[in-house]
Amino acid sequence: MANIDEFGIENFRSLLEEGKSYNQIMQEIMKVGSKIVEKVGHKDYGSMDEAMEDIKNHSSPLFYIDKEVVTNFDNVGTNFIGVKKCPFGNLMKTMGETQGNDQKVKTILHNFQIREGEKNTFIDLGCYVAQQLRQMILSSLTVNGEYVLNYIHLGCKRDGKTVLNESEIEAIGLDQEKVKELLEQVECVYAISYKEGMEE
Repeated sequence: MANIDEFGIENFRSLLEEGKSYNQIMQEIMKVGSKIVEKVGHKDYGSMDEAMEDIKNHSSPLFYIDKEVVTNFDNVGTNFIGVKKCPFGNLMKTMGETQGNDQKVKTILHNFQIREGEKNTFIDLGCYVAQQLRQMILSSLTVNGEYVLNYIHLGCKRDGKTVLNESEIEAIGLDQEKVKELLEQVECVYAISYKEGMEE
């Protein structure tokens, strides 16, 4: 796995410390994501089974920024993925412990939450950034030349706080309690879906 710092995280940290706007921070997130996607490169799978096997073997480009993942949850589908430790958890903890930064980060987080609506599915900005980067990496993957894979964030938990994406959990027909059980093992749970009917 790569060192996430090589993709410009220090620039992201500086924007947080300066209390920059939502748009400026989003632009930096996109820059970091683009660098990671360029490093990972495009990958085309011959079938969904092949793509899921890559995930099962922990060799998917999705895990480029995540050091420890769980892909063998019991009693749920094979397309559920757990991340044991948020790649930006330490950054956010450090930011919060630095005098003067905590309020700036809270203000920026509030601005992001307004754009996300009332039910937010991220714990802090680091959590949000990790989700955005995973989505960008997934967008570089195809199956039989088609961009058919979708990232579905289901929930996250850290430092005693749990946030569930209730609408997505309901949409895929999974019980919220099951997601909470999965979050006892990891800090983040998401699913990979794809267009129905694309394969025989």
